[in-house]
Amino acid sequence: MFITGLISIPVFLLGVEMLYRGAKFSSPYLIALASVFPELILTLQASLRSNYYVALSGVLSSIASLYVIGVVMFGTIYFLRWKKDMVVGRINDYNFVIVSSVMLTLMGITGRLNLFWGVAFIILFLFYSIFRVSRSWRVDRESIIPLVMGVVLIWFSSNGVLQDVFSASSALHVPPYYMAVLIIPIASNLQEIYMALRTRGENAFRNMLTGVINESILSSTLLLSVIGLASGTSGIELSPLVPLVGFSILTGAITYLSLRNGTLRPLSSIFMILGLVLFFSVIRA
Repeated sequence: MFITGLISIPVFLLGVEMLYRGAKFSSPYLIALASVFPELILTLQASLRSNYYVALSGVLSSIASLYVIGVVMFGTIYFLRWKKDMVVGRINDYNFVIVSSVMLTLMGITGRLNLFWGVAFIILFLFYSIFRVSRSWRVDRESIIPLVMGVVLIWFSSNGVLQDVFSASSALHVPPYYMAVLIIPIASNLQEIYMALRTRGENAFRNMLTGVINESILSSTLLLSVIGLASGTSGIELSPLVPLVGFSILTGAITYLSLRNGTLRPLSSIFMILGLVLFFSVIRA
């Protein structure tokens, strides 16, 4: 079991790399959709095992980490490299950030993720997908093989990654969903961090930021809908994950405020960091 766990993470990361290689010459929406596949497969695998808290904690932490990567990491790297603010333009995608954050807030108020919220999130996902596809949809035929290989590698290694979550949980004597918060976002979003560090073109960097925002919207709609639909009418109680729900809402709101005028400034990165520090200070108190 230990050997399987060691092998599964590199195979999973290879699958993520294959997905990116297959999608990077296609439309931004396809890139974002391909980037969501690692979390989607892990969410499906965990939901099929009825490990809803593991699935939900992984999704919420991935959503929040994408927003933090976009505002803090991308904004800071861009400013340090080109010594100016990142101008990405005012695009309607940012409105979906606030809509998904409002829905997440309302879900948190109800205290339960169930079939009703699953349907609501899948409707938002379909509406957003239609909006994006109608604007741009491009598939390079050479992308099909690496995309398929990436999905296959991730699917067969995802059980091992989930097993790593449970093994680490058992070894450290903490609930599995605590470990999911650490392991799943790192495994699934490592590609974005790596590409940000090696990308040199300004336009490519701006497109990457747009892709990360698209990915976070897809994560907060498609993945939450999967868990909600799988959990049925009774759903799952959110009280154990209230801090994580709040964390996701906060990062989404700050991202919207940072990008609503189409320019990402260094002050936004500072604002995000201060907001997170204040949030965790309140939670600990």
